[in-house]
This record gives sequence, C-alpha cells and structure tokens, in this order.
Amino acid sequence: MKRRELILRDEPRDDLTQHCARNREGRVRALAHLLAMLVAASVLLTEAAGAEPPVIPQYAKDKHEGVSSCDGSTCHGSAAPRNDRNVMQNEYSIWVDEDRHATRAYKILLNRDSKRISRNLGRKKKPHEDSLCLDCHADNPPMNMRRTENNAFRIDDGIGCEGCHGGAERYLRPHDSGSSHAKNIELGLYPTDEPVARARLCLSCHFGDRKKFVDHRLMGAGHPRQSFELALFSILQPYHWEPDQDYTKRGKQAPNDVKLWAIGQAVAVDEVLDAMLDPNRNRLGIFPELVLYDCQACHHTIDKQRRWRPRKSTGLGPGVVRLNDANFLMLVQAVALVDPGTSKKLRADLRTLHQATSEGRGSSEKTAKAIRSKIAKLLPRLEKWKVDAKVLRKLSKNILTAAVDGEYTDYAGSEQAAMALQSIVYSYYAESMIDDATYDSLEQGELSKLLGTVEDPDTWNPDRAKKAFKSLQAKLSGI
Repeated sequence: MKRRELILRDEPRDDLTQHCARNREGRVRALAHLLAMLVAASVLLTEAAGAEPPVIPQYAKDKHEGVSSCDGSTCHGSAAPRNDRNVMQNEYSIWVDEDRHATRAYKILLNRDSKRISRNLGRKKKPHEDSLCLDCHADNPPMNMRRTENNAFRIDDGIGCEGCHGGAERYLRPHDSGSSHAKNIELGLYPTDEPVARARLCLSCHFGDRKKFVDHRLMGAGHPRQSFELALFSILQPYHWEPDQDYTKRGKQAPNDVKLWAIGQAVAVDEVLDAMLDPNRNRLGIFPELVLYDCQACHHTIDKQRRWRPRKSTGLGPGVVRLNDANFLMLVQAVALVDPGTSKKLRADLRTLHQATSEGRGSSEKTAKAIRSKIAKLLPRLEKWKVDAKVLRKLSKNILTAAVDGEYTDYAGSEQAAMALQSIVYSYYAESMIDDATYDSLEQGELSKLLGTVEDPDTWNPDRAKKAFKSLQAKLSGI
C-alpha cells in the first residue's frame, strides 16, 4: 500500500506529507492483522475499575535524565532506521529533525508573540523562564527531579523524550539491557501505547489538567485556540514507532485509527467535564470559564449574515453562550455503534447539560457527574471495539447525515467531524474497501474541500461546510 497523506488546518501540506510518510508502509502492512487482533492485556485506567491511572511524567517521582541519555547512535540516535532490531533506533533523529515538540515547542517562547502574551498577562518572568508557559512548551519537572550533572537535562530541549515517556531514572539501564515493556512501565516508563493513557497525556497540554490549563484569560492575551484530535495528532507526531506484529508481541497495544479516535473523544469529554467540576477552573469571576464554551457563540461579525444556526439537539435559541460540545458530538456517534442505549442517554444528558450551563435549567454538576460515570464504563468497551468495514460504513454515514441535518453548525463541531472523516476514509483504504485511485480521488477532491472549510475559524461558513459534507456523503454512498 502507498503512504498516507493528510491535510490539517494551519499545517503546510508538504510538511504533513513528510511527517506522515515515515514508516507508513510498514504500518499499513501490519494494519489488517492489527485490526483483527484484540490485545488481551489492557490496563483499565479509570477509578471505577479500581485502578490508579499512570501519573503524567511531569508530576511523577522519577528524575529526568535528559535527552542526551537516549541519543546515542546505538540507542535511539541512529541516523537511519535499523532493520535488524525490534525498534528503529532512529527515534531521536526523527524527533530532533521533524517533531515540533522539539523544534518549535520551546523556541516559540522566544518570539515576539509569546513575549506580547506574557506582557498582556502581566507576568514577571519571560515566557522561556515562566512555568506557566514551560509546563506545556517543555519537559518541565521540578528542579530537584532533573539530572544536572554535565548539563544532562536541558530545558531548551523542549518536550524531550521523558516529557512523554517518563523520567528515566529507574528504567533507563534495565531498558538498555533489554528488560520487558511491562518491567519498564513498572520502573516508570509511561505507557504511551495504551490509548487512554496516551489521551490523558496529550490532553494534559492540548487542553489542560488540574495543574496546567489554557484558560480564557490566556487566550484573550493572544494564545492560539486549542485544537486536538488524538488519532490524527498521533500520526502528525511524526511517527517514530512501527506498530507491527513484533510491536504487539512485546506487550504493546496498537489500536487502529478509528478506535484511537473514539477513545480520544471519550477522554476529551471527560477532561472537559473535570474542568467544569473543578472549582479552580470553572469560574472566571462572576462568569463561567469561557474557554469551555463555543468561541463563535460570541466571536463573530455582527452584520446581516450572522453565523448562528439552530441546533435542535441543544434546545437552545440564539444569543446564548453555548458549551463547546464538539467532542461530545463525536463521542455519541462512536458509542451509537458500541452501545446504542447509552448513546441515546448521552444525547439526552448533553441536552440537559446545555440547558443547565447556558440557561440555568437543572444542575450542571449533577449532569456532568452522570456523564463521567457513563464514560468510565464505556472506556473498556471502546478498547475492545472491533472496527471493521461494516462499522466504518455505518460510522461515516451517521456522521455525514448529522452534518447535513445541521448538527455541526458550530465551527468546532465541523472541525472535529472533518478530522474524524479523514481517519475514517483512510481506514476505508486500509480495509481494502476502496482502491488507490478512489482513495486519491477522495483525498484530493471531496475530503480536501471539506478540510478546507475548517481551515480558518475566521472565514468559516456553515453553509459552505454543509455543502462539502454533502458532497463527501454522495461520494461515499456508493462505496
């Protein structure tokens, strides 16, 4: 199979092709095997199951040894992939050359825009010295959790290996000696292969958690709008691992894109609700924390062609500050194929939540807790979900029908639906439901046009988006 190409808002096309091309052939060769394979050992990361979720690396108790502990040519610093090893061993090279976690995350704090944001907030420290910024733009553990000998740990490395994989103090040497994946996790390696754990880790920066959070004040000062979808962003990392049969034999999970997408949506909803329930994050003076609401409910031009469109599912009229429910909208589509009854209940809960948070009807706290309880029970079911051709057809049909019916009249909803359909269309190809020519036609035609409609929230037009969804719907209907 050929390589996968992706389009995403604010990303240069050539850059994306370079990011996504690496090792995609190997991934696709293994995909048919992996789609059918149920990983037996699954760590359930919910309190409802009685297990403690892994601690985000920044907050864990293992010292960070620094990127230099991983970059040796016989470790992960090879100039080219090693085909005679279980891992490619050029992971550091990919990270330093291509990954924006390294090349951009820290350096962006040195530019004029970051300094302006800091001034607007009245911060005393410069952005590259301020934990408010470093907590997400670098690997920023406490000072006593950094290996300082020989300048091993460097904050200006950005989001280095241990920012995602955990402080290497205990697992580094056993890992270098060939210890098992399970043993490495026991010694502090963060289980990024587990989809729920990966979602929690990524969202801790791409949305926030109880210790760091991009709130409305920060956005008002000039911080860019947060946009994230787990499956797509995992590919854009760029890929520095190959989930082949050897990968799973070593005890790692390799969920397909659509399953990863569904789990990412569930965790994102859970994190949004956690922010709503957190007394330190859910208020902005007398106002609610506005970053949890749909930006364009307020930020739109006031003219004759206003962008507001009715959405029957919310029960709300115009002029109301409405929750950003984009992740909720995607979650109910996934759950409808796993547990239709629960999906119906979630839709009712979402309507109740909208009315409670926007009009004061009912208890938003009670509803948020009820939804979180449902998600805790759904996560293990989503981890076991078998995504096949029948599921893909039904999922794409349902999302497109909702789009054409006007369910995604908000920019964020259309954006999440477009990103979901991008992964679904590729899965059509990976499942041999479409051939090379059809995939290329969709990717360069209808899908490209759809993604173009969500390229910029300032120029987004709901009618143009609806037309693009309808065009893709017509093209997929015969497949």
